[in-house]
Amino acid sequence: ADKSEQERLIRESGLDWTIVRPGILIGDSRPRPTAVLDDPADWRAGVIARSAVADFLVDQIDDRRYLHKAPVLVEQ
Repeated sequence: ADKSEQERLIRESGLDWTIVRPGILIGDSRPRPTAVLDDPADWRAGVIARSAVADFLVDQIDDRRYLHKAPVLVEQ
């Protein structure tokens, strides 16, 4: 319930936002293709390297593609 309330507050804040939902975090730093699933119908469980999540977050500073979306990140 708290997570839903937090997300509601973010969505209604009037600010630019992206909520990132990583799969199961692993410590693997080897580069692997990342699947960015922004349609809830496509969401699935999976793993994702912490470094891949960090790279995605940094990319979002200049990339507005996922603005006002809540994509799931998993390895392809």
